[in-house]
Amino acid sequence: MVTPFFDDAKDSAGRILPRHIFEARIGIRLQRGRQRLTLHGWTRDFSESGLGAFVAEALVLGELVTLEVPLPNCDKQVIPAKIARVLGTECGFQFTALSAEQRTRIRAALKSSPGDSLSQQGTMTTSGYRRLRSRLRFSV
Repeated sequence: MVTPFFDDAKDSAGRILPRHIFEARIGIRLQRGRQRLTLHGWTRDFSESGLGAFVAEALVLGELVTLEVPLPNCDKQVIPAKIARVLGTECGFQFTALSAEQRTRIRAALKSSPGDSLSQQGTMTTSGYRRLRSRLRFSV
């Protein structure tokens, strides 16, 4: 079972729901002007309200996107989101509309997903970060 990184009702970044380590390649669809783009990223953390991911291409704060997130034991979930944070290649996505079924599937995935927990400061362990960086370099 994955351990949340905060037990408090609200963490220092204003999050109500705890984040969990979740590593998966995701699709990111967006439209800029008349151009439709499909990008890829690598998730770092996941919760019922959003996810953090490494994305090689530049994203714009506030931009609306559609995420394609593979969850264990079910189809890829298509989730509307907005860019809530951009810091270099690390991006935060806030879900803007989840169905009850998607929320249930996310909860099940977080309960059954093995992995490192996030530290109290909301950062990954050094070994976990190194693993993600090496995967990102070779998966794009």
